[in-house]
Amino acid sequence: MKQPTTFLERVRPAIDALPNGPDKDTLLALAESQDAIERDDVHPKQRALAMRRLRNGAVTTAEKTRLAQARGRGKKP
Repeated sequence: MKQPTTFLERVRPAIDALPNGPDKDTLLALAESQDAIERDDVHPKQRALAMRRLRNGAVTTAEKTRLAQARGRGKKP
């Protein structure tokens, strides 16, 4: 049996085990971005775009969570 070599190959079984929905789609998009960043055969411009997508996706989710928590406490962000 061949060993998984890319990030996406390593996490694919865990992603496939998740039920279909937005969380699975988001995790797959993040894994694909991380995979593009790690691979040497991807053009540097594409790796930079993947890094931007990964960073913006993670920041956006964290920011939304922080804002929702702040609103729940009645505080301004």
